[in-house]
Amino acid sequence: MLALVFSAILIFSAVPALAQKPIDFTLQDMDGNPVNLNDFLGKNVILIDFWATWCVPCVKELAHFQRFHEAYKDKGLVVLALSEDGPESTALVKPFAKRYNYSFTILLDSESRVLALYNPRVVLPYTLLIDRSGRIAKVHQGYSLGDEKKIEEEILDLLEPQETTAERKISISLNEAFLFRYFSDQDYVRSVRGGRESQIINRLDLTAATGAFLIGGRADADLDFSPSQGNYSLAKKFLEYNAKRLHVRLGDYYYTVGRGLAFSLLKTFEKEGLEYIIDTTVTGGKASVSAKNLSAEAFGGWIDRDSSGEGGEIVRDAVFGGGLNWSKPGLGGLKFSFVGSELKPGTTLGHKSVTMESVALDIPNIGDKAKVYGEFVLAQKKKYYEADRLAGHGVYLESSVFLKNLTLLFEFKDYKNLDFEYNRPPLLESEQIPIMASQYANISNDITGASARIDYYFPAASTLLFGKAIYLDDNPGYAPRTIAHLFAGIEKKFKETGWWTVLAGIRQENASSLVFYYTAGRTLHFQANLSYPITHKLSLEADIENKDFSGRLNFGGKFLTYHETRSYLSFCYSPTLILTLFYDRTTDPEILTYKDQKNWFGGQIEIKFSQANFIRIFMGSNKGGVKCAGGVCKFFPPFQGVRIDSVFRF
Repeated sequence: MLALVFSAILIFSAVPALAQKPIDFTLQDMDGNPVNLNDFLGKNVILIDFWATWCVPCVKELAHFQRFHEAYKDKGLVVLALSEDGPESTALVKPFAKRYNYSFTILLDSESRVLALYNPRVVLPYTLLIDRSGRIAKVHQGYSLGDEKKIEEEILDLLEPQETTAERKISISLNEAFLFRYFSDQDYVRSVRGGRESQIINRLDLTAATGAFLIGGRADADLDFSPSQGNYSLAKKFLEYNAKRLHVRLGDYYYTVGRGLAFSLLKTFEKEGLEYIIDTTVTGGKASVSAKNLSAEAFGGWIDRDSSGEGGEIVRDAVFGGGLNWSKPGLGGLKFSFVGSELKPGTTLGHKSVTMESVALDIPNIGDKAKVYGEFVLAQKKKYYEADRLAGHGVYLESSVFLKNLTLLFEFKDYKNLDFEYNRPPLLESEQIPIMASQYANISNDITGASARIDYYFPAASTLLFGKAIYLDDNPGYAPRTIAHLFAGIEKKFKETGWWTVLAGIRQENASSLVFYYTAGRTLHFQANLSYPITHKLSLEADIENKDFSGRLNFGGKFLTYHETRSYLSFCYSPTLILTLFYDRTTDPEILTYKDQKNWFGGQIEIKFSQANFIRIFMGSNKGGVKCAGGVCKFFPPFQGVRIDSVFRF
């Protein structure tokens, strides 16, 4: 197996990347103005960065891109930073940019549509450099201290006069993602995997573009040994037409209506390996057309779902809808939407059919001092085995205020019977998903809540102070609960590339029903992160997340109490090598019942053959965890053994 992997590495690293023509796109900036890539092609050097507010390496990298923007904008550099924040964190984007006075162009790619075109694995951060002839010259995935020096060297080189390259009528891009896992836990192999000790997961993405047309697909191969067991599929396929005012896609796609109150299918972002990707899409078609201040969109298709949840029969839930949007640059926009669905039996929440109508008002810029967003949804739902139809609603309001170095963010939500298998409304606790992910409860459908975040930035000291307070009242009648969450922290930049952050908080959940036995109680948590430059190429990063939970519900004379720690120490030699040591500890009875293991140790080495091609080898154990996407939160079991994954692009 290792011989095959390293042979592939030698082949791929020996093949030079072709200078592909970038795929055109149009997205809105933070003030609602449309920005088209073609307006910059052929005359500028363009840096396109895909990032998100919750992505720690992305945030560290953006500070350098601001420096590049200030230093080289007059020489022809254009920086386009595409935010991949979904419904749960879109509200954080503009306050984030205002906090640091970022002046480059920030665009909202909330459905990750553009990122999926350039990077099918949808991994962050991801950066492209496009030369003056309009060709993709360099690709960078991930960020470690020191990588910014390489990117700056490439920018300076591209800003120099270049030889004109012949235009290719057809651009072809290939992404090969490979994962091999060997399970050393024999109990797990026998009881869960039927004796199969090893597994290969392979994802091959191929796209071809010519003019305004784009076609692509993904072939999957999932193989288990031994005894051998294989599964092959053409998992994704699509055809797109992209023009300035018309966009049509047939095949597979991700989609979100508004802030996710009515409908939300987003691809989750990889954190620890291919096995953690939850890849839910609509299969069908969608189209959007715009003319002056008006635009319209429509979508329809089906979602393939495992009816048993254990690799059983695949059923298809139908979804369809559309919307009409009026917008005026400098003022705002008003959007009306409709979503309908017909679901097969066996869904998590038992719905048979759901329809939702929504209206959204967006005023993104009020005198450069504030912004306001509001969304209202009416829902009509029919459940299996219940005669009456249920009526529900959803209200989400967001407002931001910007006063010099002070930014304020307010959010409010009120949901009544809004729970639906394929929506993911704003969570309000989004920044702390790793802390409270295991405290989700699917029956939370009647909830009112508010949150307020304050940030104050000291530019001279490169220091940020921040804090947030959240209160939620979940009162469905038969199992009420309340949640209060307060946290605060400090962030400091030093030595040009150094960075440290400390955050601490408390989360209190009160409930009387044993339904919330695993969530009702007090959670104390803190997190600390340090990035320290040792030399211009060598750096160190350390991170620790700690969570202590004390339950308040009596179950058989016992109160649930557990501790959880996730930590890593990483050494990076930019831009070729990263060595990381992991240590997790948990006394969570769910983990202990499953694995009877409190301490989890692991080590990983990552070798970058270029900024786009790499291989990672992990050995040891990982306690698993909850990953969420498209309204679905899944628990992935602990892993113990060897994992080899790689990505090659050309």
